[in-house]
Amino acid sequence: MRSSVYVLTPLAAAIGALASQPADSWVFGNSLFYLGPPSGNAHITKATYSIVPPSVPTEFESASDEPWVSVWVGASSTAGDQDANLYQPIFNWSPDQESQGCPASSEEWCVAASTYTPSGQLGQSYVTVPKNTKVDFEIAVINSKVVQTVTMKGKTVSKETDALDSPLQYLYSSNECYTGAGSCGNLAGYQITNLTVTLSEADTKFDQVMSLDSVTDSTFKSTDGGITWHTDKIKVNSIDFDSSDDTQVQ
Repeated sequence: MRSSVYVLTPLAAAIGALASQPADSWVFGNSLFYLGPPSGNAHITKATYSIVPPSVPTEFESASDEPWVSVWVGASSTAGDQDANLYQPIFNWSPDQESQGCPASSEEWCVAASTYTPSGQLGQSYVTVPKNTKVDFEIAVINSKVVQTVTMKGKTVSKETDALDSPLQYLYSSNECYTGAGSCGNLAGYQITNLTVTLSEADTKFDQVMSLDSVTDSTFKSTDGGITWHTDKIKVNSIDFDSSDDTQVQ
């Protein structure tokens, strides 16, 4: 599993014109949701959601080190600190899937439970996601550990359990691409559906810390006084990884 770069600048403007990305760069798409922190002593204890991965990228430029595209929702105790864990079950795709340890064809995505830690990326083996298949995710804090469960068609296909470094305060999404050379191309839009977030205690204003950057949602709300929060759908826009209007570069 290629290591991710744990960097997120929420709602940041794109920087630099990108005819093609420089070698060994990470490009982040500016279409994401960003949630947290809850108020008082509350923290996130569970998040569940579903994604049908988008069509595989198009208009990319292959080279000796292929583009590597990722789509994920992750939970952390911080808002992007590289010294904290990021629990991020992840979709990945490359024009040469085999070179990345992914068993899928170039027309499919792979998925795996995965955690960024300051000492390196931890993760399970990649599993092929057949085209147009809904994948269900759960990130849950259980007995001071974070358990990620990835399910397809009612069957658990990937599971990762790691130590909880600190109470979870943030949940957010990202689209990113690594390129050793060449360009990353275009990523189609997709939807994050049935997002439900459970807190350790009630926070009646948790919806006020939901930021939307080039995405739309169907209203983030609670029906139990602020413990459980839900939105039916978050629509993520398409991304041109080669456009400064859609991206920022790390």
